[in-house]
Amino acid sequence: MIKVDKQLPVVTPLDPQARRPVQGEQAVQRQRKQAPAAEQSAQPRGKSATFNLQLNQQLTSMQAADSYLGELAGRLGQLKLSLSRELSNAQAGEREGLKRELEQVRKLLGERSQRSGEALDAGFKLRLNEPVRSRFSLQGLDSIASVQQAGKETLLFSAGRKLAEPLAVVLDEGLSEQQILRRFNAGLAPAGIRAEVDNGGALKFSARESEWQQLRGELRMQGEGKLAAKAAAPVVSQEDQLLRLPEAARLDGARELRRALDEVVAALDKIGALREQLSHRQDEIREFLARHAEHNEREWARDFAGEVFSLMRRSPSSYAAVTQTVVAQANISRSTVVSLLS
Repeated sequence: MIKVDKQLPVVTPLDPQARRPVQGEQAVQRQRKQAPAAEQSAQPRGKSATFNLQLNQQLTSMQAADSYLGELAGRLGQLKLSLSRELSNAQAGEREGLKRELEQVRKLLGERSQRSGEALDAGFKLRLNEPVRSRFSLQGLDSIASVQQAGKETLLFSAGRKLAEPLAVVLDEGLSEQQILRRFNAGLAPAGIRAEVDNGGALKFSARESEWQQLRGELRMQGEGKLAAKAAAPVVSQEDQLLRLPEAARLDGARELRRALDEVVAALDKIGALREQLSHRQDEIREFLARHAEHNEREWARDFAGEVFSLMRRSPSSYAAVTQTVVAQANISRSTVVSLLS
């Protein structure tokens, strides 16, 4: 509900000796008095419109994400059945069908960003208010504890032409967790990389997904022999993902098949929970927009009528002209006005 503050006009004592303003000056004074009120009423309307636009954009992103998740869940369900059949050896020649389904799921996972409206990251966490980021670990920088044990060391990061110059992260003895994170964040900021600690205490890094795709194959790290080798070497990274599908050729034994089946089942459970959250959130947004739609229409009609009559008051008019204007605008819908002004 939008609250509109109504201020009473300021009443000043009359001065009998004051000069009576002419008609032109009266119009100017009326415009000056109306301007602050118009600005005050425009601000809440602008904020409301912007907020509704953001909600509609979020709703569109969630609908795209839910559609993608539904298709992915269907593919994973078929893959689950194929893995179960392969485990039970119920059908001969199932390996070729399993291979095709693995490729289909892998292809669909690769289309995640585009198909989900860029609302899901690789770990299938919903990102509506920020660009999708890739989260990954770097070999040698597994935890805060390992960095603290290494003590003093300077790490140099380079990425060929992707970075204008090497980036330095200077580490010292006795640094706290927050100090270590600040050192990494300050040093790697030009590359768009952020450091953080996950719930399990592991040291993680993140970057915008589009930027990380360019840096991932080029990033190299050089150290002093503790956390990194003295010679620059490619950085070995592992991205956080919903599931890691093995190649069909590697599914030779029951153990590998069971492991793949467990990952698929876990992914299906996570997708199901995420779709429930999406459905609940979409219902909340639709209810909010519907609840405020009628109020916004009434507010728009009142403001539109006020602006029309305000414009008419600025120039001489007659009662007949006012009547004609009222009758004319009574038959004009909002959509017609918007289309004419577009």
